[in-house]
Amino acid sequence: MSNSRLTFFAMLGAGLMLAHQVSGKAVRDSFFLTNYPASDLPKAVISAAALSVILVLLFARLIGRYGPSLIVPAGFLSSSLLHLAEYFFFENSPRGWALVIYFHIIALSSVLLSGFWSVMTEAFDPRAAKQTFGQITAVGTLGGITGGILVERVAAVFPASSVLLLLVFFHLSCSIVLVLLRSASPRIAPPRPEAPVWPVATFKRAPYLLMIALVVLAGTSSAAILDYLFKAGAGAFLGTGTQLLRFFAIFYTSTQIITFAAQTFLVPKALQQMGIGRTISVLPFAVGAGSLCSLLIPVFPTFALIRSLEFVLRGSLYRSGYELLFTPVPPREKRAAKTLIDVAFDRAGDALGSAVVQLFLWVGASYLTSGLLGIALVLAAAGVWISLRLDRSYSELIEQRLVDRAVELDLAEVKDSTTRSAMVRLPSGVTIPERRSTMPPRAVDATLDTLRELRSGDAKRTLAALKGIERPAPVVAAQLLRLLAWDEVSEPVQEVLQRNPDNITGLLIDHLVNQNVQFGIRRRVPRILRNCNSLLAVQGLIAGLSDERFEVRFQCSRALDALVMRRPELKVPSGPVFAAVQRELRVARPIWNSRRLIDKRSETDPNSFLDEVLRERANKSLEHVFSLFATVLPRDPVKIAFRVLHTEDRALRGLAAEYLDSVLPANIRELLWAVVEPGTVNRPAGQEAAQEALEKLLKSHESLMIMIDKKPAG
Repeated sequence: MSNSRLTFFAMLGAGLMLAHQVSGKAVRDSFFLTNYPASDLPKAVISAAALSVILVLLFARLIGRYGPSLIVPAGFLSSSLLHLAEYFFFENSPRGWALVIYFHIIALSSVLLSGFWSVMTEAFDPRAAKQTFGQITAVGTLGGITGGILVERVAAVFPASSVLLLLVFFHLSCSIVLVLLRSASPRIAPPRPEAPVWPVATFKRAPYLLMIALVVLAGTSSAAILDYLFKAGAGAFLGTGTQLLRFFAIFYTSTQIITFAAQTFLVPKALQQMGIGRTISVLPFAVGAGSLCSLLIPVFPTFALIRSLEFVLRGSLYRSGYELLFTPVPPREKRAAKTLIDVAFDRAGDALGSAVVQLFLWVGASYLTSGLLGIALVLAAAGVWISLRLDRSYSELIEQRLVDRAVELDLAEVKDSTTRSAMVRLPSGVTIPERRSTMPPRAVDATLDTLRELRSGDAKRTLAALKGIERPAPVVAAQLLRLLAWDEVSEPVQEVLQRNPDNITGLLIDHLVNQNVQFGIRRRVPRILRNCNSLLAVQGLIAGLSDERFEVRFQCSRALDALVMRRPELKVPSGPVFAAVQRELRVARPIWNSRRLIDKRSETDPNSFLDEVLRERANKSLEHVFSLFATVLPRDPVKIAFRVLHTEDRALRGLAAEYLDSVLPANIRELLWAVVEPGTVNRPAGQEAAQEALEKLLKSHESLMIMIDKKPAG
């Protein structure tokens, strides 16, 4: 699929989804308040919040197993079918189905909204995402405006329940669009599951994330209180039925239009001039000011005005700044914390605000409005206080991440003043504030000068420093290892580290086996270890075969193969190798076939199994397994057998099978043929047959290369 068609489907899906979201809010609120008193709203919100958390956990589990491109379209289809059932049965039991509609739109629709963006992040590569997500969001906003207008017009002409058919159309169409997008977009292999990062532990290590969570909690709690006052006032002021439905449709549509204008004209200037923290603080400040005004003028039009202001600021200034707050957070911690903050803390805020409302309803209504507005004012003040402290924590974190090369940012692409100021401070090379000292100046230290240049964050200065390093000392090597993840200098760094690998073998292994070390470093360490000359390097590479990422394990097997080729006296134990092979062969077939490498392969690798014609064609999982075989079995027959498996010649494949069956353990044989030749049962050949198969294999090399060369790529 061309990128333009992919973008078209994404825009269409976003428009349909946001059309449902805006029209669904109007339907949800009007149907509930027509059939239930406003005093029941807090209990409904608390129940819906609990249901949302359950659905998110279930949805996350399904997406982790089957992927968002399959589960999300199925979710939209299920939602449309539920809306259809609501339409047919609503008139028979309006009170019961009004509650179903309320829970459906609050819980399921919010989960599908999150799932839609998961599909988008897999369909677009990061560079394309930067270019198109703004357009997709803009079209989604226009879709929301269109949905609000349509639901108002349908409610004006047809019975109120007819708007449910409009919701059926929106989600059914969204499901179809995502199926079309999935069938034509490039397949992206699901990431290998990583060890879970417990959110509580993450918050302890990074108080910055806890600050974000508290901002979300305070903001949604105050919003829930204002939402109750607004909806209760709407029900009392406008009555029930079609009139209320049309009002909510007009309200949500008008706020969507203003939000679109704010996103276009206000957000860029606010981020550029105010920074992230102050931009976010505008929302709680406005809520606090509005609550104060409502205390002075406690009437429905004031509540409606404050609620619309909260909607607009949340969808524009707050949302834009909030997403930027996660830029410097490490990926594993972000996955653990962001979902918790986005869903659990957001819903907890809804539940907390609704619980406050319910408590005031139980106590008595004499000071209900003033009491609720007072609580909203306190929560808003807390939100402002925390928001204004976010900039400092954000700047400190992003400075450290930039110096560590753990996050890559282009100054030309950064639009907010907070990040720009953090980046501008980096070229000085000082990453930690220097303490004042009364000690006399020390003599120039060449090692410190080298370290200063290596930590400068400037590619030219770093490359210049590398040219002056002959055989890096351990203290310098430790800094060089941190630079392996920086693509711009990675290859020269590897060349320097390879000049003295035996003196830093332990340091290299520590970085390889530590799962908290960046993936970009771990996958490049084996290429350095392959140049070591000790049994310790063999042991370290074997330990790396248990890494959670395939590319690290792949590089370890290739490094072991190269090390054994260069130093045959360093024997590799077969037990751990066959155990690693067994783990690889047990993965699901789709994962086995979809594995790819991020780093470009060396085309001059003298120990590679791959000839030029096989370089783009060979199965990476199979190459990894055969690299391991070559470390404990005779290499030439293993190499030829690997090439044979990439031909269609049944006779040669049979010879390879006979040979491999004679040298592999029974459990490995069964797993290997289940992957390579599904449905084939191979038995170990006799000694004479195996020797004959080996001799024929060794003689077949020339004709084998001709057959591989003729086989079309792909």
